[in-house]
Amino acid sequence: MNDHSVSLEIQQGQLVAFFAFDIGYEVSLEKVSRLLASNPKQPLSRKKQNPNYLQYTQVPHVLSLGESQVFDHWPGEIEATIFGFGAVSIAYRWALSGQNAPLGFSELPGISKRIYDCHLEHHAREQVQGLMERIRPAITRPELSDLVEDYYVFILERFSEPLTADALLKTQADTLAQVLQFDTDHLSEAQRREALAKAISYYDRDVVLIDWNASIIYDADYTDTLNVLELLNVELLEARYLDALLDKRIKNYEGLSQRQPAWVMPLSIPFRQSINELAELRIESAVLAERVDNSLKLIGDLYLARVYSAASEQFYMPTWDASISRKLDIIGNLYQLLTDRVNSYQAQMLEVIIIILILIEIFLSLYHGKL
Repeated sequence: MNDHSVSLEIQQGQLVAFFAFDIGYEVSLEKVSRLLASNPKQPLSRKKQNPNYLQYTQVPHVLSLGESQVFDHWPGEIEATIFGFGAVSIAYRWALSGQNAPLGFSELPGISKRIYDCHLEHHAREQVQGLMERIRPAITRPELSDLVEDYYVFILERFSEPLTADALLKTQADTLAQVLQFDTDHLSEAQRREALAKAISYYDRDVVLIDWNASIIYDADYTDTLNVLELLNVELLEARYLDALLDKRIKNYEGLSQRQPAWVMPLSIPFRQSINELAELRIESAVLAERVDNSLKLIGDLYLARVYSAASEQFYMPTWDASISRKLDIIGNLYQLLTDRVNSYQAQMLEVIIIILILIEIFLSLYHGKL
């Protein structure tokens, strides 16, 4: 660690911890606004001077949950962001420095390790459970999933001395990588390069470093970038939730295609319940995936699109999307197989009935002929 790292201080910054939960199939944000004193999330700005096409398709609502000292007795604030597609993001915020007590930059890796080891997801789940009770009338099919997705963002707004993004990356590479990895030991050169590989800048005085479970934002105007990272964390949670749901339902239908109905009446539909459930699951899953994917429009903003793309890659979103698509295809194939089998059974039964009627007619003709 060089002398510059020891002397550098954070004069203004924040630590934000996000915890995403699935609470139901859908949330009526209009009902939420009537039940609670919540506010629509602010639209994304035009800081980067790009066309104003980057907006939420359904603006989530933000609700203050008060103050908390759950991390090192450090005063902080808790917010809940409620999304219409049935998810909630709990955000913990702490100031990294006070006006009279700037934080040494070299202390940041220790803070990152402690916050990661704090296991705040249990406290966050309690916050979500309390929130669900307050907005239950607004939730369609309310159910809190066991899954949780966490993400940590370190916001560096101002240092004790002017510093460009390039200078920060060159002089503080080891410390920055430690923060992203929640580690206090010196990392190898290869690990540092990997941790800092996703560096995105717009001006020479800002940079975003994105890793799989944490990001560092060096920018005084950080709100849009933070909102994109929060939404992506929720999207990852929803992808994991949908993937697990499809896994469970596919397992329930294992062997169904091999079952043979004992007797099929011509106008009856064997596997009726299973066919209806598969059709409903296929439609609902596709609708949920579409609502999540289209929750934020970034057309026209190349900077935020780059942030979104880099974070998506780090979160393995393309892999999750491919997994969900494959399982939806399995559901669709199973649905088609069952409907084809039902049609085949019904056709066979009709043929049997026709044969029986023909035999009866022949028998009656022979019987009357003998008379």
